[in-house]
Amino acid sequence: MKFLWDLAQKNLSRSRARTIVSVFAIAIAVISVVFLRGLINGVLDTTFANHIHYKAGHIRVIDQEYKLKEELIPLNYTVNGFNGEGFKGIAEELKQIEGVKQILPRLRFAALVPHDEKLIGMQGWGVDPEGEIGFTGIDKYITEGRMVQSEKRELVMGADLMEKLGKQVGDKVTFLYNTVFDSFRASTFLLVGKVESNLDFLDKAVFFLPLEQAQTILEMDGEVTELLIITPNYNQADKILPQITELFKIKDPFQKYALQLWNRDYELIELFNFANVFYDFIYIFILILSCFVLINTLIMIVNERKREIGMMSALGLNSNEILSLFALEGVIIGTLGSAIGVVIGGVLTKVFSTAGLDFSAAMEGVSADLLFEPMFYTVFSMENLIFAFLLGVTVVTLACMIPAGMAARLDPVGALR
Repeated sequence: MKFLWDLAQKNLSRSRARTIVSVFAIAIAVISVVFLRGLINGVLDTTFANHIHYKAGHIRVIDQEYKLKEELIPLNYTVNGFNGEGFKGIAEELKQIEGVKQILPRLRFAALVPHDEKLIGMQGWGVDPEGEIGFTGIDKYITEGRMVQSEKRELVMGADLMEKLGKQVGDKVTFLYNTVFDSFRASTFLLVGKVESNLDFLDKAVFFLPLEQAQTILEMDGEVTELLIITPNYNQADKILPQITELFKIKDPFQKYALQLWNRDYELIELFNFANVFYDFIYIFILILSCFVLINTLIMIVNERKREIGMMSALGLNSNEILSLFALEGVIIGTLGSAIGVVIGGVLTKVFSTAGLDFSAAMEGVSADLLFEPMFYTVFSMENLIFAFLLGVTVVTLACMIPAGMAARLDPVGALR
C-alpha cells in the first residue's frame, strides 16, 4: 500500500496544473457547503428562538377553540383553570412536574390607537414583566426607559410604532379595545420604555403592559389567552410532554385545553424541519458538481497513461491495485480540497457570525408574523466543519471510482499497443 501511496503522489505531481484546478474546484464546493450550512443553521436557530420566545414557548397551553381562531385574537376562549379557579391553578399543578422550569402567562388582545384621523392597529400583550425578562430577555432591546412593572398603569412599545404614533418615552398613550363582553373601551397608559430589536413584530406591532392591568381593563380576572411551559432545553421538551398530557387527562377530562409542542402544529416550523433535511441533499449536489472537474481530470490521466497502466499490469499489478492507485489519487485531491475549503469556509463563517448579512431590502413586505430578522448571522461550529470535510472526502472518493474503474478494466495487451 505504501508503494501505491508514493506512486499516487508522484503521479499527481506530474500534472500539477490539473491537480491544482481539481483541488481548487473541490475547495470552492466545500467552502460553499461550510458557509451555506452555517448561514442556514444561523437563520433556523434565530427563527426557532424567536418562535419559542414570542409564539410557542417550549409547550403551549391554549383553549381548543382558541387554537382554531387564533388569528382573530379572540378573548372568549381562555385558560382559566381546570375548574374556573383561574390560570394560576394550572400553573401550580404544572410546576410540580419534574423538568418544568417556568410557567409564563400571556394575555393577548387587539387594540387601536387614533392618530392623524387614522386608527393604527396593534396587539397588546399583558405579561409578567419579570418572567418575560427571564425568558425572552426583552429588557436587552429596551434602548430608552425601562420594562413595565407589575400592576402599574404603564406600557412599553416598539420604536417604529412609537414613531408612527409620534410618541416618546414619558408620553401618555390612549388605546381602544373590546372587553371580553364586547364592550368598546378606551384606556390611557404611561409609555415607560422603547423597544428596538431586529424583529418587525416587536418594533411595529406590539406593546406590553402588566398582566394585572390587562386583565382589569379587559374584565378577565384570572384569565389568560395562553400559558407557556418552559423547560431546561427546548429539544428535550417532548420528553416532558407525556407527563403533562397525563395531568391534563386527569384534570381536564372534557379536553378543553390543547397542548402544543414548539415544533408541532406550526406550519412554518414543520416546513423548516423538512427543509433542513432537504438542504443536506443540496450540499451533496454542490459537491457532485465540483467532482465533474476531478472526474474529467482523472479520465484524461487514464487516457494519457494507458501504456503505463498496461506496463504496470504486465509487471504484476492486478486490477484491484490499479483501482486503488487511481482511487488514492482522487482521495488525495479530495482531502486537500476539503481541508482548504474547511479552513477558508470556517474563517468566512466566523467573520459573518459577528458581522452578519443585511437582508433588510429582501425582507421588505414579508409579514411581521413570520418572526424573521433582517440581519442573518452564520453559526460557526466544529460540527459544521467536520461535517463538510467528511462529506467532501466521501463524495470525492466515490466519484473518483468511475475513472479508477476504467483504469482497472483496461486490457494490458491492448493498452501496451
